[in-house]
Amino acid sequence: MSAEHDAKSEVTDSTPPVSQRAKQEAGTATRFGLVGLAATGVHLAVAAAMLALWPGLNEFIANIVAFCVAFQVSLVGHQRLTFKRKGSAWRFALVAAVGFALNNGLLAILVRGLDISGFMAIAIATLSVPIVTYLASRLWAFKEEHA
Repeated sequence: MSAEHDAKSEVTDSTPPVSQRAKQEAGTATRFGLVGLAATGVHLAVAAAMLALWPGLNEFIANIVAFCVAFQVSLVGHQRLTFKRKGSAWRFALVAAVGFALNNGLLAILVRGLDISGFMAIAIATLSVPIVTYLASRLWAFKEEHA
C-alpha cells in the first residue's frame, strides 16, 4: 500500500493541481488574446490605411501586406509575452500561414460569395481565425519541451 501511495504522491508532486493548471492556461490564453488583439489591430490598421490611400486596391493585396506586418508583432509578442519561450519560429510561421489561408478563404467567401467587400470583409475574416491559431500555437508551435 505504501508503494501505491508513493507512486500517487510522485504524480501529484510533479503535476500542478487542476485548478492551478487551469489558472495558468487562462493566463496564457489571455496573453495570447492580448497579443492577438495587438497584431489584429496592426493588421486592420495597415489594411485600412492601404485601402484609404489606394481606394481601388484589391482586398487580397491589402490583406497580405497587412498580414506580413502583423505577423512580426504576433511572433515577438507570443515569444516574449504569451508563451515566454522561443518556441519554433518555423512551426509558428506554418501556423500563421495556415491561419492566413483560412483568413483568405473566408475573405474569398465574403467577397465573392456574399458580396461583402472592403474593410468589412477583411475585418470579419481576420477576427474569425484566432481560436484555431491559439490551439495550434499552444499545442504545437510553442509546445513546452519537457526534459
